[in-house]
Amino acid sequence: MLQLPAMNGRNAALAHPATEPAPTPAAVGTAAPLVAATTRAGRRAILRLVGLAVAYALLTILFTWPIATSLGNQIPAYGDPVDSAWRLGWGQHQLLTDPRHLFDANVFYPYARTYLFDELLLGIALITLPLRLFTDNPVAIYNLAMLSSFVLSALAMYALARRLRCPPVAAFAAGLVYAFAPLHMAHLTHLGLLSGQYFPLAILLLDRIFDPDLDTSSRARWRDAVGLAIVLALQALSAQYYAFYLLFVVGGFVGLRLVQEGVRRRFPPPAVWARLLTAGALATIVVAPFFFGYRTVQGDYTVERSIAQNAYYSANLASFFTADGQNWLWGMLSAPLREFGRYTFERNMFPGLIALILAAVGTIVGRRRPLAQYFFLLGLGAAILSLGPNLYVTADNKSILFTRMPYGFLYFHLPGFDSMRVPARFGILFGLSVAGLAAIGLTWILGKATVWRPTRPCAAGRARAAALAVTLIGGIGVESLNRPYEPVPLATREQAPPVYRWLATQPDAVVMELPFVIPDHPDQTGMLGDLYQFYALYHGRPVVNGSANVLPKGYKALYYEFRDGPTTRALSILQGLGVTHLVVHYDELSGEVAARTRETLEGGTTQARGEIAFGGDAVYRIPPTERFAQLRSLISRDASIYLSRGEDPTGAYGGMLGRVLLDNPIYTRVRVEFGRDYISDLDPAARYDYAILYHYENPADVGFAGMPIVWEDDVVRIYGRKAT
Repeated sequence: MLQLPAMNGRNAALAHPATEPAPTPAAVGTAAPLVAATTRAGRRAILRLVGLAVAYALLTILFTWPIATSLGNQIPAYGDPVDSAWRLGWGQHQLLTDPRHLFDANVFYPYARTYLFDELLLGIALITLPLRLFTDNPVAIYNLAMLSSFVLSALAMYALARRLRCPPVAAFAAGLVYAFAPLHMAHLTHLGLLSGQYFPLAILLLDRIFDPDLDTSSRARWRDAVGLAIVLALQALSAQYYAFYLLFVVGGFVGLRLVQEGVRRRFPPPAVWARLLTAGALATIVVAPFFFGYRTVQGDYTVERSIAQNAYYSANLASFFTADGQNWLWGMLSAPLREFGRYTFERNMFPGLIALILAAVGTIVGRRRPLAQYFFLLGLGAAILSLGPNLYVTADNKSILFTRMPYGFLYFHLPGFDSMRVPARFGILFGLSVAGLAAIGLTWILGKATVWRPTRPCAAGRARAAALAVTLIGGIGVESLNRPYEPVPLATREQAPPVYRWLATQPDAVVMELPFVIPDHPDQTGMLGDLYQFYALYHGRPVVNGSANVLPKGYKALYYEFRDGPTTRALSILQGLGVTHLVVHYDELSGEVAARTRETLEGGTTQARGEIAFGGDAVYRIPPTERFAQLRSLISRDASIYLSRGEDPTGAYGGMLGRVLLDNPIYTRVRVEFGRDYISDLDPAARYDYAILYHYENPADVGFAGMPIVWEDDVVRIYGRKAT
């Protein structure tokens, strides 16, 4: 039979506030010890939190050694960490100086909204913004953000485990599993994926909203709703993948809780739904501008990850027992599994053997508990989705078992799902579920170990439980240990390359750097693009180069124009785009391309002149040309133009002319553009005002027979229709 709390004076006052008598001196006197006890409890809670944070911070330093020894001038690796450091730096700079133009980064000139070309990491930029009070070093801020993500994830999981009524030692183990499991440590270079600390907090707050403590006031319950909104927004803004995963975390929780309550013939009261809707609405208001910005960019540049890419980056059955080679223990033991097919750490799903065993125990003993059921179903769903569109035993393509997995359905039917390429990143939710179930399992095991006799614990039983807890936690730690990382240097501040410090003194410069690279391109390394982008933080000038998942066709066209060194045509494209400075890193070019580049730029051309050199880095001035200004003044801005695709190998020249004539309606089948829209529906019978054709093309083929040439250069001719 349900027992209600005794109706003492405090409960009676809450039940009938209108009849509450004025407090007597005696009542005030009896309240003083309660206030003092509450204050002492608050101090103990703060000390416990600080102690936990210190413990997890020390473990973070150990598991990521020696990164913490050089926060300001080294990063874990080139590539993604350099890109992330720039994204944090740009986001914080704009938030402090010009938040209205947050999306308009100074890379990928002349395109707009280029900050949306890849992960924003804005949620991380926000929570690390106070660090700007102490340093503006983007490398230091990146490293602190990366290291603190482990601490915050562990603390969040600890809090959720305590919500599960697990003792502190089991909650500590849960934080250890969630933050430092091999599957999580493998993503050390992916800052956004490390920042999963909000998932446990979202679950905790959802559970508090659905099942509040009896002594929780209405105001506190609304604070939970606001807290949930903040948590959802920060998680969505920290990683694009995690924004989608929230659909499963929150939707799965609410759906399962409705089923669980329905079995008990209960239904959540209207206040619960009001708080949920409030939290969802507030989070949506914050995230919506970024969501629609992403969707606009995806539509403008046709961003889509192929189903083949998703299949390649999917986990397989062996992935659940595979760790990266960096792991001290399991890296060696699971090495044979990495030999199948082409290995990538992205597929690893192994949370550690002890964690799996504890989670299995937790699944069995907690099968009747609502949160345990949720963890089990969330982990199962995450594991299935991590397998991608096909089911493989190993990474060997011949080991396929099944070709119609649920992920394939979501890829084709859930909007935005095709913008992701790594199904195995669902591992974060799998790890979350394992950590939660492991806490329940460890709680049960320690309870059994404490009991010396069926009904009476004793000191020996408690000692045995303590020894077992230390052993298991130590084992989890050993499974998470990594070999020392090898950080790489990244010069900042006064040590930044002098060419960038010089560019910072050129207020009107628009820059392009050679070699011009495409990220992940097979015939060159894309790391230089990350460095060009990073140092754009220092010089602050618009730069044509960049590094992102979104690469406009015009950017790719420029790569092919400059791949073998600059030509007269390529330099004309830069002049038309308004580029004023060309930086050449000769030490990064092959000998043949370097010689060809010097010959072009220093052989007497009027399109470039040497400005200054810093060792192997040379800066050339690209002077403006009058012919493109003449073209712009020649054609009225409302005149319609036909732009031929011709047989241009890259389409960059026509795209540049489209940029010069930015305000005109241009009809073309050219797909290369530099920050403008074309009209692709051509009408053979239309009477365009002008036609831009290549020299070898016949104007009669497009209805301009006998029309005069109004402008031409070495590449194209422009025909104008005779006045009638």
